Amino acid sequence: MLGQILLVILIILAWIGARSLLQKRLRSDEPGRAPGDGPGESGHTEEMVRCSHCGVFLPRSAAYPRDGAYFCSPEHRRLGRD
Repeated sequence: MLGQILLVILIILAWIGARSLLQKRLRSDEPGRAPGDGPGESGHTEEMVRCSHCGVFLPRSAAYPRDGAYFCSPEHRRLGRD
């Protein structure tokens, strides 16, 4: 009985370790990301802006500016403020 309990505990620990390694690998393989590039890892934060058309928040570097306003897509920039 003790051997079965230890086997179950060992399987659970192996599963947790494999899952952790897989998540780290997936995070490091994301395109456009370098190690230490995630939130809280580099200490760098980016200003968030709000789309003047639909109100969604997005990083300033991903926004489409026009006349002092920011938009989340070229289509919303074309539609302008409503």
